[in-house]
Amino acid sequence: MIKFMLIMQICSLVQKDCLPPIKDTNVYNTYYECSTVGYIRALKIIDEIGSDLVNQVKIQAHFTCKEVNEL
Repeated sequence: MIKFMLIMQICSLVQKDCLPPIKDTNVYNTYYECSTVGYIRALKIIDEIGSDLVNQVKIQAHFTCKEVNEL
C-alpha cells in the first residue's frame, strides 16, 4: 500500500541556505492529507518565526510528500 511522508525544509533567500530537511514521523494515507498537513505546518512555522525575521532574511518553508511503501 502506498502512503506518503511529509518532508519539510526551511530556507533563507537572503542567506541562500536551507536547514536540513525535517521528516515527519507520521505517514499519511493520501497525497491530499500529506499536502494539507504540509501547508498547515508551513504556515505555523512561518508564524512562529515571526514577521520581523521572515522579512529580514526572506524565509520560505518548502515541503514535499514522498511516496513510501508500507506493509
